[in-house]
Amino acid sequence: MAANPQGFFRFAANNYPLLQDLFHRREGFTEADLRGLIAATTTDSAPSPTYIIEQLLALGIIEPIPDATATFELTAPVQNLLSYLLREHRLTSAKEIQAHLTDLDELRAELDAASQQNLGPQALRALNDISQLIERIRQGSHNNREAIIGEVIQLKSNRGRRSARERFEIINRLWTRYLEPMRDLIDVKKAMDASLDDLERCLLVNAKTFAIDGSLSREFSRCRARLLRLRREMTEDFSESIREIEPLYRSLKRESELVRGASLALEKLDRSGVASLQLPELMALPIWRVEGLFSDTSLESYLAGIKGYEPGQPQPLIETAEAPPPECILPSALFASLAAALPVDDLLAWLLAEYPEAGVGELVRAYGRIFLRPTSAMQFAGEERCYALPDATLIARPLRLEKV
Repeated sequence: MAANPQGFFRFAANNYPLLQDLFHRREGFTEADLRGLIAATTTDSAPSPTYIIEQLLALGIIEPIPDATATFELTAPVQNLLSYLLREHRLTSAKEIQAHLTDLDELRAELDAASQQNLGPQALRALNDISQLIERIRQGSHNNREAIIGEVIQLKSNRGRRSARERFEIINRLWTRYLEPMRDLIDVKKAMDASLDDLERCLLVNAKTFAIDGSLSREFSRCRARLLRLRREMTEDFSESIREIEPLYRSLKRESELVRGASLALEKLDRSGVASLQLPELMALPIWRVEGLFSDTSLESYLAGIKGYEPGQPQPLIETAEAPPPECILPSALFASLAAALPVDDLLAWLLAEYPEAGVGELVRAYGRIFLRPTSAMQFAGEERCYALPDATLIARPLRLEKV
């Protein structure tokens, strides 16, 4: 039997302190505990505890715990409502969102089938389910953001006096269970991006089928707007969560590693003594001793013998002739000289005569510049010819250049 919403909210308003206490008892409560809470949170003019317990059961606010006798807990819908109102959000894992994406793919196929058969009522039902699922994913993403930011604030304040290791375990669980899988899920070209792209294309194409149906066309437009908002806000929620948690995660990770290392060092020190830590070798600690610097008598006598030594004039250095730098052929000068020398019967022979001091590499580079930037008519000879250089021999067919 459905509960009366008006009666439900009236009862919740009159007994809010009781509901708040029950909400924070996550492990459950016995009937005796429930009667004690009712007596502590209600006035003398309030109904009897028995009547309040009957109302809690009748309105679906509490239910028995399946594995315990005479023990109750808040029902899941009431817990979710109070979590939303008190900003104590439940975290949604990436696997849950992945399951929602699978449901979206099935609903998309259902919408495609309804559009192909031009069945408006079926298309409307599929659109409504898609909109509800989109809002469920969006709310889960927002809950994750609020829950992570709230947890980070509590860990920063550290009112519970937790150790660095305990705080790191909490933050590391958030990082590895929720943020890292979520990063992989919403990354571009991953499962979520592809699924939402397919859904957007489905909404665009199928909206044209029902374009003349005003109400259904508005539903398509509204569903597309919800989808765009989901994509925007999920990215914002994830970025904000990373921005809040990453500095604390890295800081606590360093502290936890430092504390763990110190604990291991103290344990080893207690078992084997300070020498077992090998601190001078590991930390490169400098050691300087004053005693025993000149314990060697032969070294001491040698130093006494060279006392007062004055060196003579050093031998002069032998001067060597400087090697001439290799000639560099500038492109501008090269093309100017070539233009003045045209026609040229053999380009390579002309280069050897024009630049006798240039090396093989510079000559070949100049030859390539002229060949790749023809400024005149070119023609190769039929027979090859050998060109003798000081350090190499080139074989090529003569290239003739003529004025255009």
